[in-house]
Amino acid sequence: MAEAAEVEHTLMCSYLYAAFSLRRRGEPGVSEEHGEALERWRAAIIDVAVEEMGHLVIVANLTVAVGGRPHFGRPAFPVSPGYFPSGVSVRLTGFSPETLDHFIFLERPQGVEDEDGASFAQEDYVREQATPGLMPSAQDYATIGHLYDAIRVNLEALEQEIGQDALFLGDPGSQVGPEVIDLEGVQPITSLADANLAIDVVVEQGEGSSVDRDDSHYHSFVSIRDEYSRLTQADPAFVAAWPVADSPVLRQPAEPEGRVFISHPDAARLLDFACATYGLLLRCLVQSFGREGREREAEQKALMSAAIDLMHALGDASTRLARLPAAAASADVHAGMSFTMLRGVEPLLGGAIERALLNERSSALVGANALIGDHAKAAIARAAATLSCF
Repeated sequence: MAEAAEVEHTLMCSYLYAAFSLRRRGEPGVSEEHGEALERWRAAIIDVAVEEMGHLVIVANLTVAVGGRPHFGRPAFPVSPGYFPSGVSVRLTGFSPETLDHFIFLERPQGVEDEDGASFAQEDYVREQATPGLMPSAQDYATIGHLYDAIRVNLEALEQEIGQDALFLGDPGSQVGPEVIDLEGVQPITSLADANLAIDVVVEQGEGSSVDRDDSHYHSFVSIRDEYSRLTQADPAFVAAWPVADSPVLRQPAEPEGRVFISHPDAARLLDFACATYGLLLRCLVQSFGREGREREAEQKALMSAAIDLMHALGDASTRLARLPAAAASADVHAGMSFTMLRGVEPLLGGAIERALLNERSSALVGANALIGDHAKAAIARAAATLSCF
């Protein structure tokens, strides 16, 4: 389940990166027709990313249900070969036909043979131990739907072996429910039936769905690709996205291949702010789980409300980054949000320690918000106010 959480998390970031790279209605060189299409595509891709966040919460609930802590860590971009199966290549790329082909490949229904974008294809490899043992072992899967099939099969086998009460021993009150966040499939999980329903939501929303639903992620990306193709055929000069970096990084990498170091002073400062915002957003999500006491639900709602405000600020900062050069020496490559992870995202200690640390980080963001727009500044201020009363 930790791998499922990491897959959902990395996909969410890669979809947001592509969405934020799109040009906007009213920008220089964008016609009215193109502007309408660009706004539709941006909204559709962000909707998919929000559903990925919902999947991340569902996996977190499932993890708590079987006695674990939610896993919000993930590998850095670009994800190294061998970390996920060979068919799951994830890095940050701007909106383009090849990026759309890659998204379609990742979200393809089971049994559908789509080709991955050429630069995303990896050599085949197998992740396996010489002999099965006591250590949990990674399982390879052709599609993300296959991953969830494996989780389902293993849960069913464990329930047969140890019984429902021994398997679903986590406190449902430590999970996040629909009263806290209104996303499809987010419900407390206390049984195998609940787990299967939650997995059904993830799969049928498009990640390896066996049914090509009109509202699936797969169908959304196919529709965008088809419309983009029609518009570029009618107007070959149409440019949909800014030339953002492929897998930008906040810190100069020891191995620069496949990464772009964001060194332009304006872009570097804004990227630092955006990554700090993302870090606090993750903190709020993590702290929403495992809460106890009479104020549990109110505290969860406050943390999730702050997280949503931080998402709005993150969107503004990431959109602005795509319009800035990555380096002072050249304007050919633009910056982008790197989604740099905190080294540790384990839960903070509760009570006064938690309040002090969350307030410290939100206050720091308020004090460094000069590079973002007024709506984003207001969102940061709301998040800080919510956490100050927490």
